[in-house]
Amino acid sequence: MATVVGFISEKGGVGKTTSCYHVAVALNRYHGKRVLVIDADYQRGGISGRFFPSLIENFGIVSPTGSTLYQKFQQLYSATTQTSDIEISNFRPGLDVVPADSRLSTVSINKLPSTNNIRENNFSLLAHMKTIDLVLRPLYEQYDYILIDSHPEISDVLKSIIYASHYCVSPVKLDRQSAIGVASVMAEISNVNSDIAMIRGALNIEDNYQNTIFSGAIGMMAREYAEVLKYTEHSEYNLLRRSGPVFENYVTEGDGLRMAAANRQAVYDVGGANAAKQAQQFRELTVEFMRTCP
Repeated sequence: MATVVGFISEKGGVGKTTSCYHVAVALNRYHGKRVLVIDADYQRGGISGRFFPSLIENFGIVSPTGSTLYQKFQQLYSATTQTSDIEISNFRPGLDVVPADSRLSTVSINKLPSTNNIRENNFSLLAHMKTIDLVLRPLYEQYDYILIDSHPEISDVLKSIIYASHYCVSPVKLDRQSAIGVASVMAEISNVNSDIAMIRGALNIEDNYQNTIFSGAIGMMAREYAEVLKYTEHSEYNLLRRSGPVFENYVTEGDGLRMAAANRQAVYDVGGANAAKQAQQFRELTVEFMRTCP
């Protein structure tokens, strides 16, 4: 059965898409895992472009063909039966992608059909949060891991991502401004877990929901001196550890990842000492990831 992991962050530019992409590739390439990547970043569709560069050229201009996550929410808004079918693109054996749809930016609970019946309204709110989970559950036996790359903001889409995820991780730069966002992510996970418990209690139903677990912050674009974290970043790392779980492994900044992004490839395939270092860091991070999100 698949383990679903959401890569979430309140702040952009912290390496969320980079980490999700490289962990997905490493799980498949080095550990033989069957992986599905869900691109729910409706602003840039960055991870879709890493796997399929042609998709990024008209992103936000030409709407995707086939069944997308956006259409699943639209079914709910139009009061029609939600279906679980979804368009999946194959990148390589054992590694598939659900490409991004920029129209996800319009998703909002404010579009739900409203009634004067509080019970029916609560059922609608629950269905909204369960939309992504509805799509993923029929796919559980086909994959070992399902990774979800999200848009960096607290939104109704993010709530649905959290509901669908067994675990969430939060990539973060080791600076004060970025690290503050980790607390917001942890709070939102707690809010979703609490909201589901409240709705289940109000409706007197049991939907087998298990609380989503925050597995930890992942240090990205870290800076080192003499192979150890610089003092300011080491201090920030320790602060993060006091506020919640943090991955022991981190990834440093450098030309290796920049070259990989420019060439739309994984850092594992880029030459040079810096790329080799970052590739090894991601391999070690992926091993820890499998232990933390089993």
